[in-house]
Amino acid sequence: MPPTTALLFQTHFFDRWAARAFDRLRAACPAHYRPVVIIHLGPGAPVPKRLADVPHHIVRTPEMRFPGYPAKSGGEAWTLWAGGHTDLIALHYYRAQPQHARYWVVEYDVRYSGRWRRFLDAFEDDEADLLAPGLIPRDSDPDWYNWPSLSAPMPLPESRQWRAFLPIYRASAAMMRVMDAAYREGWGGHCEATWPTLGMEAGLTVIDLGGDGPMTPQRYRGRHYTNTPLQVNLSPGTLVFKPPLYRMGTRPDMLWHPVKPFFWRTEVKEGLRDIKRRAGIVVRGTLAWWRGRRAAAPASVAAETTGSASPS
Repeated sequence: MPPTTALLFQTHFFDRWAARAFDRLRAACPAHYRPVVIIHLGPGAPVPKRLADVPHHIVRTPEMRFPGYPAKSGGEAWTLWAGGHTDLIALHYYRAQPQHARYWVVEYDVRYSGRWRRFLDAFEDDEADLLAPGLIPRDSDPDWYNWPSLSAPMPLPESRQWRAFLPIYRASAAMMRVMDAAYREGWGGHCEATWPTLGMEAGLTVIDLGGDGPMTPQRYRGRHYTNTPLQVNLSPGTLVFKPPLYRMGTRPDMLWHPVKPFFWRTEVKEGLRDIKRRAGIVVRGTLAWWRGRRAAAPASVAAETTGSASPS
């Protein structure tokens, strides 16, 4: 039997809108692909009835918090989206189905303004271990707000740290093994930092699947997507973090994200979450600056600040 490729449609709901998106992807898959809906559900949440008609893999939140990944799935402050732990959904599938040679992960709100088969075929002969958009080194964007989450069991120079944007990516079986082993060894942090950094550290082939970044090979340069990597929401572009798009654009053969129906409750909650997170970053940065200033102050100044006086 030839090597198979899993195509994982990652979502947290499966209504008629999501089912149509999955059907378009499934219809485009070559014969050796295994398209599957991987869905994250909370404890006790009902399984969508439409899943009965498609291959699917269910991941409940308690299962996602795999104790074998101590730095990725523990702690009282753990959150799935804000913490950057959505990769645990795909890794849950990988641990259950490790037989595939490759794993495409496509989030539910990614669209392609062309034939999905043409997009998939563009990479069929590419042996890269990680194909992902938005690859840039930490040196190029040192203020990215998810860098502080990256943790390693040994010192890791900032010059060897990378980030990506992961609404869509393809990982080889070797890349999946690296991630599984690294998380077991105590690596942690936002998935957009851990995946490219760990792939590079393991000596695997990590390349950008399009755009114009430093890791984009000539054959993909200017293709498949655009964005503005040093802007906080990656906008403007076709593959961005925000704002949401209610339909994909007209430029042909491009990836578009996030394309989703308007769920006003979700948008308000995400907006408040962003405000809280950014406020926390500012407060922590201000406190660190103040502590550093106090530590660097001359003894007489420090004494004056604390209200004590030196004897004359």
